[in-house]
Amino acid sequence: MPLHCAGADNHVLKLEMATISKNQIALAVLLLGFVSIAQAKDVSEQQAGVEYARQEVDKADAQHKTDVDDVAAAERLLEQRKKAYEQQAMELELDKKKAESSKQRLQNANAKFSKAQAILDQAWKE
Repeated sequence: MPLHCAGADNHVLKLEMATISKNQIALAVLLLGFVSIAQAKDVSEQQAGVEYARQEVDKADAQHKTDVDDVAAAERLLEQRKKAYEQQAMELELDKKKAESSKQRLQNANAKFSKAQAILDQAWKE
């Protein structure tokens, strides 16, 4: 068994502690490097997620604008068709009045014709 003096043991102990401290520091730096890489990866993934979400917002906004335009166009078309319907309904009422008037005229003409025919028939009999 080698002989050691108390001073030498103290020096060896300090040397071992210094080595351990350097190893611990290196390990800590290495771990921090990994953490930074992991955090950078997380940030990159988060940026990609934000970009994807922004693209979805843009797509949804464009679709919404298209849908709003479609609704406005459909409302305009409906309004035009309502006006056309109202115009046709008014024309129908005028045509019905004309038909009623011409029916009355036809009835009056038939009555006069029947009366004139009866007078002519009577004249031929006499």
